[in-house]
Amino acid sequence: MDTETAVKKFIRYLENERNYSALTAENYQRDLNQFFNFVREFYNLDQVKIHHITKQSIRHFAGKLNEEGLKNTSISRKIAALKSFFKFLASDGILEKNPAAGIKSPRTEKKLPIVVSKDILAKALNNIILKDFINARNKAVMELFYSTGIRLGELVGISMKDINFAKNTIKIYGKGAKERIVPFGKIVAENLNVYQKFRVEKFGTFNHSSPLFLSNRGKRISRQMIQIIVKKILEEVSEQLHLSPHVLRHSFATHLLDEGAELMAVKEMLGHESLSTTQLYTHLQTNKLQEMYKKAHPHG
Repeated sequence: MDTETAVKKFIRYLENERNYSALTAENYQRDLNQFFNFVREFYNLDQVKIHHITKQSIRHFAGKLNEEGLKNTSISRKIAALKSFFKFLASDGILEKNPAAGIKSPRTEKKLPIVVSKDILAKALNNIILKDFINARNKAVMELFYSTGIRLGELVGISMKDINFAKNTIKIYGKGAKERIVPFGKIVAENLNVYQKFRVEKFGTFNHSSPLFLSNRGKRISRQMIQIIVKKILEEVSEQLHLSPHVLRHSFATHLLDEGAELMAVKEMLGHESLSTTQLYTHLQTNKLQEMYKKAHPHG
């Protein structure tokens, strides 16, 4: 089988059976195409067939990425894509042997999440004056991110039918199309109500299937626009680097744990599959305790 056919078959599997998002599937496809382009050039082949691939091919690819200065996290992601791909081909009977089996990814150090302080977030939110549709929408977006810890793609995907104003909860469709119910507080409810009033004034009435957050043209707001909005609002009050919607997710989790929330509860709200992912936020608390100890204890 040629590689193009195999990749298409794999991508259909990810989207239809594993319920991966279009963006995730696109990233897999890009990594696989990069690998097969490398194999074609490295071995001077006119066309790469699946049976051409060996363990050595994958190791040469990882070595080339390392020589180019790619970070270990990025190399690991690409190796993981290859492992998933060849495991699928082997289980589907297309390959007798999985060439990626036993391939080890480079060690990566987990980076601690970037977090914005409570004071900075309060200042950022207070700076937004609810005077028109744009400002009301942007404040509702910021409040919802910080108060629920949802992901960027999850926020963009919310429709009116997903919100239960009577119970102050939202049905979120997370990774792998997994559903979870996320609570929100009084402040979010108030901001959503204000936003809805401006929205009706601008675009008229709406039905339950309508997107929650709209662009200035009345369409579902894009991921890129949300990223621009959040970055701009945070940069007005903070000089930190890499400010993004995910920073609000990190801040949500960290601030909850700071106030004594149980780790398992935070895990469920974030939609993490593994508790070890959530435990990364506890390292931030440990760092804070160490700093406090050094400053306050005579033997620190």
